Amino acid sequence: MKTLQTRDNGIKRDIEIYESLGEAVRHAQNNPSPKSSKTGGQSFTGTKDLGEACDLALNGWSEVRPQVNKLFGQLESSIALTLDEQFGIRFDYSGDSVDMGRYMSGDPECMIDYVTEPQSRMGRVIKVMVNVANSASISAEQIINRGVVVVALLDVLKKLGLGVELWTEMAISDKGVDSGNRFSQLVKVHDSADMLDVDSTMFAIAHPSMLRRIGFASVEQGVRSDLANQSYGYPSNMMCNDIVGADIMVEKLQNSNDFMSKNPVQWVVETLTGLDLI
Repeated sequence: MKTLQTRDNGIKRDIEIYESLGEAVRHAQNNPSPKSSKTGGQSFTGTKDLGEACDLALNGWSEVRPQVNKLFGQLESSIALTLDEQFGIRFDYSGDSVDMGRYMSGDPECMIDYVTEPQSRMGRVIKVMVNVANSASISAEQIINRGVVVVALLDVLKKLGLGVELWTEMAISDKGVDSGNRFSQLVKVHDSADMLDVDSTMFAIAHPSMLRRIGFASVEQGVRSDLANQSYGYPSNMMCNDIVGADIMVEKLQNSNDFMSKNPVQWVVETLTGLDLI
């Protein structure tokens, strides 16, 4: 774990950076003074205890895969034409069909061959950053529903042949929502150099315990451990994009849940269109 402390326009930022989800989980497991990360109820956290949360984070959580598959099916229908391979024409001595104009003029390269053309998106790496902070009034179901939409987006990015780098940020403030000094737990969930296993990202993006156990454990033993006695602070907009440089930013649940959950296909399509990916 790497720690940073900065000050911007009078606002202090304390940041913990984890190079993998496994590193964040191990940090939570070694918490010498657990509080809510250990005692939080199952209806609030989605797990019976911290041990179960860590196990799901490390070994995968696929409970929402049927919901993701259903949404992906809708997305595939909406953008089917752009998901297909694009082909160009090449004239040669042999091929799949004949160009009669060239044949009649005696051109020996009168046969048509259809070849796959590389698309502009091929080879691109898309950085996705998700704010996992939310207030206690947000239900576990709301967290999962939003997470399903993000996971479906990752599925589409994978289908498009794009590299994906995925980060989560638990961004909290100490005076009120988006007010006061800030504390962030920044976790690199997936590196673009690795094969994307969407199922392995589901816990970090869609499970309530990513914040309410793993994230809380970070607060309890970090430089802002005082926040554990203040209901773990307030949700804040992300403040670490100067570190990540994300192409897609999914802000705290209060800012995105309504539109994303009610219009998931539209949100994904508009996100992809905005990046000229479809």
